[in-house]
Amino acid sequence: MGGSVWATDAATEQNQAASRCEAIQQHGLGISDVTLNQVEYITSVEQLSSIKTLSPAQRAAFKPFCKISGYFEKRQGADGKPYAIGVGLSLPDEWNGKLLFQGGGGLNGLIREPLGAYATGDVPAIFRGYAVASTDSGHQSDTIFNTDFFADSDALQNFYSGAVVKSTHLAKQVLETLYQSPPQQAYFLGCSTGGREAMTMSQRFPELFDGIVVGAPARQTNYSEIADLWSAKRLRQLSENPQTPPFSEAKQQAIVAALKAQCDSNDGLADGIISDVEGCDFEPRALACKAGESGDTCLSGAEVTALEEAFAGPRTADGTQVYPGFFFDTGISASPKVGIPGLLHAIAGPLGQPRMGQAFDLGKELAMAQHFPLAPGNATVTDLRPFAVKGGKIIFFHGVSDPWFSAKDTLAYYQQMRAQSNAASPDAEWAQFYFVPGMGHCRGGAETLDHFDMLTPLANWVETQQQPKRVIATGASMPAVSRPLCPYPSVATYQQGQPTNLASSFECKLPE
Repeated sequence: MGGSVWATDAATEQNQAASRCEAIQQHGLGISDVTLNQVEYITSVEQLSSIKTLSPAQRAAFKPFCKISGYFEKRQGADGKPYAIGVGLSLPDEWNGKLLFQGGGGLNGLIREPLGAYATGDVPAIFRGYAVASTDSGHQSDTIFNTDFFADSDALQNFYSGAVVKSTHLAKQVLETLYQSPPQQAYFLGCSTGGREAMTMSQRFPELFDGIVVGAPARQTNYSEIADLWSAKRLRQLSENPQTPPFSEAKQQAIVAALKAQCDSNDGLADGIISDVEGCDFEPRALACKAGESGDTCLSGAEVTALEEAFAGPRTADGTQVYPGFFFDTGISASPKVGIPGLLHAIAGPLGQPRMGQAFDLGKELAMAQHFPLAPGNATVTDLRPFAVKGGKIIFFHGVSDPWFSAKDTLAYYQQMRAQSNAASPDAEWAQFYFVPGMGHCRGGAETLDHFDMLTPLANWVETQQQPKRVIATGASMPAVSRPLCPYPSVATYQQGQPTNLASSFECKLPE
C-alpha cells in the first residue's frame, strides 16, 4: 500500500487534512480485505453521533478530524449468518504520533464512535491529536447484549481478543501509510467489557500496547453474573412481591446514612465520600430494630441477615467463595436516574436477569458458569512479567459502588498480579490501582466524582517515567467539588483547616 494517493503539494497544504479524507473517500485504503462504509470529514461538534454523551467542556475542545469506518474478514458463520470485524478510526488533522484504542462495552456488536472521550477528562483524545480506533468485536447487532454470536466459534474468538488485535494491527498500518510514520506509542483504554479487553491485551499480547487503562473490568462474567443474581434474589426474598425492590426509598436512605455515620469521616472529613474504602467495616446489625421498634429507620432481623449475605457474595456449602462480595458504599442506593441502579434495588446483571423468576440453585449456576461460552475469554492470567519487563504501564480503576462487577474482585486480581509479576523486577513501578468512591458501573452515582483523566498520567508515565501521584476527579453530582483519586493503598486524607471542596486540601496517605 503506497502513500502517493495522499500526497499534497504546497497549494493544498492548508487543507491537507480535508484533502486526505477526500482521497480516502475516492480511493479507499488500498487494502483489499477492507470495505469502507463511512468516510466523513467532521468539521463541527454537531456532526458527532455521540454528542449527547459529551460534557460542555469536551464539546468546547472540538477540533476537526476525519472519521472512517469499515469491515474486514467478511464471512458466513457456522450458524449461516454473515459476520465481519467492524472497525472505526478517527484521524486528527495534526497527529501527535500516538494511537489510542477505545474499548467496547456489553457484548459489543456495534462500532462506538472513536473519540477517546471516556476517562480522558475535559479533552477527548481525538481533540488532543491522538488517532483513535474502536471495533465491534467481530459481530454485528442492534443491541449490546445480543448472544446470537455465541453459536459461532470464530465470532467468540474475535470477541475474546481477536477483533481488537486485528483492528489494532490494521489501524497501525493505516496510520503509517497516511502519516508516513508508524505510531510512536499505542495505548488502550476501556471500561467494563473494554476493561476486560484491556486486561487481555496486557496478559496475552504484551507487545501490542505501551500503556493500558483498565476500568471496572468484566473479567469473569460467568462468575460475576452468579454474584449479581445471588445478591438480587437474596434481597428480593424480603419483598412480598418479588417484582418490587426490597427496601423503601426511606429505608435505603437510612442504610446509607448509617453507613456514612460509621465510615465517612475516617478520611478526616464527613463529606459524603468514603475515601478509606477498606477501612470501612460497616455492620448492618447496627441498624437492627430494638424491641418494639419498626419502620423505615431500622432493619428487621431478616433484613439484616439478607443485607449481610447479599453483600458477602455467594459461597458453596463448604464455604468456598464463588465470587468476591461487594463493598458497602454511598452509591448502593443510587437510582436509575444517575446510572445503573445500586445494589439495594436488587436488580440482577444483564445476563442473569432472565433467571430472576427461577429458584436459585448454586450448583446449577456453577455448572453453567463452567461451560459458559464467554469463559475461555476470561481475563485471569496474573503473570504480567512480559508486559512489565518490556516497559509497559497499566492503571486499574473501579467504582466502589459498582453493582455489576465488584471492586473487590478487581483489587484481588491486582494484588495477585503484583505479587506474581513483581518477581521479575520487584523495585519497578509499572502498575497502579485506584478506587473511585461512590461511582457505579464505569460512571454515575448518587454522590460521586466520576469525571477524571486517566490517559494523561498514563502517557506521562510511559513517555517520561513520571509515576502518577494522584488523579483529580470532579463530578456533576457534586458541583464545585474536587478530590484526588489516590493510588492504592494510599487514601485521600483531609488536611484539617483547609478548604473542604478542593482536591489540594487532601493528601494521599497510607491509612493508619
